[in-house]
Amino acid sequence: MRTTPITAVFGLLLVTTFAVGGKERYYDSGSAASMPMVADRPGDAAVEQMIKDLGAEDWRTREQAGRDLAAQGERALPYMRRVLLATDNPEVQRRLAVLVKKLDFERLVAPKLVTLSAKDQSAQDIVTDIAKQTGYKIDTSNMQMNTKHSFEFNDAPFWKAIDAVATACGCTVQTDYQDDTIRLYNQDSVSPYMAYAGPFRFTATNINCNRSVQLSNLSRRGGSDRVTEYMSLSFQVQSEPKNPMLSISQPELVVATDNLGGSMLPPRENNNYAYRSGYYNQGNRSHNQSMSVNLTRVDRGATSIKELKGRVRIELLSGTSPEVTVTDPLKVKKKSFTGRTADLEVTSVDADANNKGVYTVNVTAKNRAPVDPRRGDDYMWANNLQQRIELSDENGNKYFSYGMQSSSYTPGGYQMTLMFGPDDRRTGRPAPFKLSAPTRLVLTEWHTVTHEVTFEFKNVPLP
Repeated sequence: MRTTPITAVFGLLLVTTFAVGGKERYYDSGSAASMPMVADRPGDAAVEQMIKDLGAEDWRTREQAGRDLAAQGERALPYMRRVLLATDNPEVQRRLAVLVKKLDFERLVAPKLVTLSAKDQSAQDIVTDIAKQTGYKIDTSNMQMNTKHSFEFNDAPFWKAIDAVATACGCTVQTDYQDDTIRLYNQDSVSPYMAYAGPFRFTATNINCNRSVQLSNLSRRGGSDRVTEYMSLSFQVQSEPKNPMLSISQPELVVATDNLGGSMLPPRENNNYAYRSGYYNQGNRSHNQSMSVNLTRVDRGATSIKELKGRVRIELLSGTSPEVTVTDPLKVKKKSFTGRTADLEVTSVDADANNKGVYTVNVTAKNRAPVDPRRGDDYMWANNLQQRIELSDENGNKYFSYGMQSSSYTPGGYQMTLMFGPDDRRTGRPAPFKLSAPTRLVLTEWHTVTHEVTFEFKNVPLP
């Protein structure tokens, strides 16, 4: 009899989804992105033997098998998950559950590494090599690819490698399409103040400073400060394609000093120490988020921030699994379905009379998760629903989501009207495959991991 709790299966059986690109010039090996989360067949003999040895009678054999599987890393995960979901051996089950959780977390929080030696090679060849090593889609249709460059990377984190190549080619790196594609653009601008932390890149964007002088209602006894100055540093956080972010906490400053040695930390009550889940982005899937931190300027003679160190907690999307599956949605009218986190009523799925190949989906969702009594049902849970609903044809090809056309909160739940079509409106390009009529509507469940990240900026000029 199986003993694995169903909640563990939900957490470990992750089916990662990837946005479908158009006809961009992609350099994508597919090695990482196409790796199945759960293998449909056994792995090579060595990996299968290691998994089998987890249930060996000799404890030393079991321990060695665990170490050997851990050394295999990410490539063994699909085969480990396959056995985890099928085995009846409680010892194998227990050890695999621990190993899969550990390796999956490490997969999320570790950067992809790049090793290459390029001498007078074209930018195209270099980008192709980086794409093959990481498995990431890199769109270079807006950059010059015939220039020659030389690079030496030895286990360089992905962001450092791609930034170095982009800078040498006179390009900037952008991740603002909310998909898993890295785009390089020819652009006569640079962002020199960056910080790298694992699979994340922090980019300082600007400093806002506001100074005011009180001219009335002054204290007769004097001593009060008539001048008030407010300052904030704004920055962006970009995540690698394998690390979609759902929300991020208010940054907490640990160190902030100017070039004269003075502290720039604001008073504790203004330093946003309390962790507020979903404070930024409120649950939507994204690879790019913006935020700011408050600063205090003690000495106006200071000309730069010598060191600024802070930390944030980032909620990452580790994978998805089908929660509600509706077959033949075009035939469904006002029918309810029960999921693990939400109830979904499909009112209708209809072809758009004015746009060929476009479909309108009308649904109502109800939250099944416990509601915080201090806050009530604030419907923050509904913010990502439009990204969790997928429409696909009989071949499994997914329609592009055109987002919410309308929404409303009612006592019966959260009502939405969504549109899906065959073209990628973000890029203006059609799908690279022919779509037939939709045969499946799926509400996916998102599995998340929260990871604390420390970042640091140095020698940032002050206004």
